[in-house]
Amino acid sequence: MDELRRYNRFVGTMCGLAGLMYGIDIGLIAAALPYIKATCSYTPAQLSSIVAAVLLGAIPGSFFSAQVAERWGRLAAFKLTAVVFAVAVPLICLSNGSFVLMMTGRLLQGAGCAFVGLSAPLYMAECSPPESRGRGTGMIQLILTVGLVVAALVGWAVTWFFGPAESAEVSLAAKGMAWQSIFWFSMIPAFFLFFGSFRLKESPRWLFRKGRREEARASLAAGNPPEACARILAEMEANEAASTVTAVNGRAVKDSLLQRKYVLPFALAFAILCLTQATGVNSVLNYSVDLMHKAGLAGSLANVSDTVIKLVNFAMTIVALGLVDRRGRKFLLSLGTAGVVVGLAAVGFTFLAIERGWLGAGPLAGWLATGGFVLFIAAYGVGPGVCVWLALSELMPTRIRANGMMIAGYGNAATSWAIAQSFLPWSAAWGESGVFFTLAGVAVLYFLVAAFVLPETKGKSLEEIERYFTKKK
Repeated sequence: MDELRRYNRFVGTMCGLAGLMYGIDIGLIAAALPYIKATCSYTPAQLSSIVAAVLLGAIPGSFFSAQVAERWGRLAAFKLTAVVFAVAVPLICLSNGSFVLMMTGRLLQGAGCAFVGLSAPLYMAECSPPESRGRGTGMIQLILTVGLVVAALVGWAVTWFFGPAESAEVSLAAKGMAWQSIFWFSMIPAFFLFFGSFRLKESPRWLFRKGRREEARASLAAGNPPEACARILAEMEANEAASTVTAVNGRAVKDSLLQRKYVLPFALAFAILCLTQATGVNSVLNYSVDLMHKAGLAGSLANVSDTVIKLVNFAMTIVALGLVDRRGRKFLLSLGTAGVVVGLAAVGFTFLAIERGWLGAGPLAGWLATGGFVLFIAAYGVGPGVCVWLALSELMPTRIRANGMMIAGYGNAATSWAIAQSFLPWSAAWGESGVFFTLAGVAVLYFLVAAFVLPETKGKSLEEIERYFTKKK
C-alpha cells in the first residue's frame, strides 16, 4: 500500500508541477508588462496583443494537444508541454524589441498552457481513484494558484531589486533586465516536469481503448489495489461492449461527439469552460497591476495588492480541495459563482465612484478595489477554479474525452483571448465600471447553469458518470 500511495503522490506532484508552470506563465505578464511598456516602443494595441497572445496561442494548442493525447497518449502530450515552454521563453527574452519574436514566444507559451490544460486534468482524471479524483484533479488548480503567487512574488522582488518601471531614475537597461528575469524564471518548472514525466505510466483508460489490455492492467496496478483494478477493468469492458455499435456490414462504428447521447455532457463542459473565462479571471490576473495603478495604488503598492489577490486565490483553493469530495462539485460551483457576481459588482461600483468623481483615485480607492478583487478571486478559487477542471475531465465519456476537451478548449481559449485582447479598448470606451458590470452579468448566467443544470458527480467513477448521460429513458 505504501508503494501505491507513493506512486499516486508522484502522479499528483507531476500534474501539480504542470499546474505550477501554467500559473507562473499566466501570472508573470502582470509584473513584466510595466517594464515592457517602458523599454519597448510597442503601441497600446501591440501591448494588448502581447498580453492576449498566451490566450490566442491556446486555440491551436488545444487542437494539437488533443491530437497528441489521442494518437500517442496522454503522457506524450504531458512531455511536449515542457518542451514548448522551453522553446517559448528564450524567444521572448531574446526578442530585443522585435514584436514578431515577442508575439511568437507568447503564442508558444499559450500553446504550452493549452497542453497543460488538457493533458494534466485528463491524465489525472483517468488515473485517479473515484474517491480522491476531486482532490487529485483540484490539486492542479491549487498548484496553479501557487504559480500565480510565485509570479507575483517574483514581480515584487524584481521591482524591489531593479526599481519601479515608472521611475526615471531606473535605466532602460535595468528595466529590460527586469522583465527578462521574470520570463527566464519560468524555465525552472519546465525542466523538472520534462525529466520527471519519464517515471509516469500511461493512462490505463487510453491503453485499454487502444487494445493494450495488459499494459492497462499494469498501469492500474501502479496506483490501485488488486480488487480495485479488477473492478475498474470490468467497468471499462462493460462500457466498451455497450458503446460499440455494429453496422449493417458487420464493422464496428466508433462513437461520435455529435451523437445525441454525448451532446448534453459535451455542451455542459463547453458552457462551464467558456463561462469560467467569461468572468474575466485571466484579464483580472494579467492586468491587475495596471488596474491597481488606475485605482490609485502607486509603485510597489500595486504589486502588494497583486500578491494579496493571488495569495487569497491560493488559500481558497486549499479550502475547496478539502470540500470538493465531501460537499460535491455542484455545491461549490453554485457557491463560488454567486460570490463571483458579488465581487465583480463590488469592483464595478468602486471604479464607477472614481469615474463619477464620488471618490478620488488614491490609496482608499485602490484598497477598496483590492477588496472587490479579493472577494472575486476567493469565490473563484472555492468554486470555478477547482470545479472547472473536474467538469472538463469528468463529464465527457472516455471515447470522446480528448476531442471533446479539445473543442471545449477552443471555446475556453477564444473567450479568454477575446476579453484580454479587447480589455484596454473596452475599458477606454465603457470605463472599468462598464467592463466589470458586464462580467458580473455573465457570472449570473454561470450561477444559473451551476445551480440548476449541472449534475453532481461526487464519488462516481468515470464509467458511472458516462452511464448517467447515456442511459435510455
